[in-house]
Amino acid sequence: MIVICGEALFDVFNEHSSDNLTTLPLLAVAGGSPFNVAIGLARLKTPVSVRTGISTDFLGERLVNVLDQEGVSPHYLIRKSAPTTLGFIQHGADGVPQYAFYGNGAADRVLTTADTLVDFDHVKAIHFGSYTTVTQPTADAYLALAQREQGQRVITYDPNI
Repeated sequence: MIVICGEALFDVFNEHSSDNLTTLPLLAVAGGSPFNVAIGLARLKTPVSVRTGISTDFLGERLVNVLDQEGVSPHYLIRKSAPTTLGFIQHGADGVPQYAFYGNGAADRVLTTADTLVDFDHVKAIHFGSYTTVTQPTADAYLALAQREQGQRVITYDPNI
């Protein structure tokens, strides 16, 4: 099994430009690069799970349902009574995407070192990725996990921050 560590969130896209300033048409898509890596591995029939915090709110439930439908094992998920991270994306006049992240205190950003003290004996590789590797306390938790597991299994890192 491969365990993916990183964020699980909703990317919220401003779908249409509008002259109406009081409304903002949005499209929310389950994501986060580590979340998507797990789904990609599952689609390749690779045993995979995610070690991240996922909210117990309705958005977290949707994330869990997506992982389940895609065949990602729930074994390493950590349910947290904290909100789900939202990443808002809008394209500027020049076509370049602009981002605004709302994740302070969110489930995928509040993991502690204690949350990483689990049995990884049947895990062949651990992949770390993206924003949660630089936000506290999750960054320290993932660093402790990587240090503890180095030399015992393959460890990879995607610095897509």
